[in-house]
Amino acid sequence: MRDRPAPAVPQGKKAQILAALIGMLDTPGPARVTTAALAEQLGQSEAALYRHFASKSALFEALIEHIEALLFEDLLHIEATEPNGRLRLRKQLHALLHFSDRNHGLTRVLTGEALATEHPALLERLNVLFMAVQDGLQRSAELAIGDGSADSSAALCAEGSAMSYANLLATWAQGCWHRQTQTGWAVTADDYERQFALLGL
Repeated sequence: MRDRPAPAVPQGKKAQILAALIGMLDTPGPARVTTAALAEQLGQSEAALYRHFASKSALFEALIEHIEALLFEDLLHIEATEPNGRLRLRKQLHALLHFSDRNHGLTRVLTGEALATEHPALLERLNVLFMAVQDGLQRSAELAIGDGSADSSAALCAEGSAMSYANLLATWAQGCWHRQTQTGWAVTADDYERQFALLGL
């Protein structure tokens, strides 16, 4: 597997705990993460963890918030700096795909793999994140329709729905994340970028 940058870690208070959790999730084929294993990784007691996070669910919710902040740092920057709708969509999809290449453990959270045995409310929180991503893609799709930069021969066209198209792109990106985790990142973001033309981008 090709080299990749170190996964992003949070800064500030509670950073040590979250960084250790990210490190555990980043390990290929990780066992189920428990607070006992996390505490052992940190060399402290479980009680010390609970002084910072009220529950294991609160710990994962903080991790989802961290993922959300990382994703939208890129997506909103692209939205603010790229005036062409079609190019904006390409860059945003590029950012979503390469997030997975850089952050294996965090992608396992995004796909729900790391949350399979956790509280169902975490999947609901993850859905809020996905809807926010889709909303951002929809704004870009609306711009692409308005400025005529979209490929009218593909999925996005004047009579098409920006909302439906954004849903297609968001769902495609999620599928890429799943495939990357399933293959252990033998498939990378660069492999999927070849499909942009099929998406009208």
